[in-house]
Amino acid sequence: MEELGSQTVRVVVRQLGKRGVHTEVTAAEYPGCSVQPISSTEGVPLERSEQWTIFAPVGFPESTENVLAVDGIGDRLHVDGDLQTWFDEDGIADHVWGTLTKWNGGVANG
Repeated sequence: MEELGSQTVRVVVRQLGKRGVHTEVTAAEYPGCSVQPISSTEGVPLERSEQWTIFAPVGFPESTENVLAVDGIGDRLHVDGDLQTWFDEDGIADHVWGTLTKWNGGVANG
């Protein structure tokens, strides 16, 4: 499959542990992704954006429970709503697309 971008996204699974404390475990890495801010303002660093769009290879998990660590952004992101698999005109899965928001240790902004 052709890569959609040059970023690697690490899926960090949050697991509920003893005494209701969450632990985080890196489950998988997905190279070939593209994560871009939905909008930007001249002079404001990209990493300060609040919402992002992800284009990922087919097979990227569509779960909303995971936190994503993205190369080149620094802050961790959280899936906002459902990710969707997009299909080409022949009905073959082409890529996964969706919206991400900043993750601030337990609550997604938005």
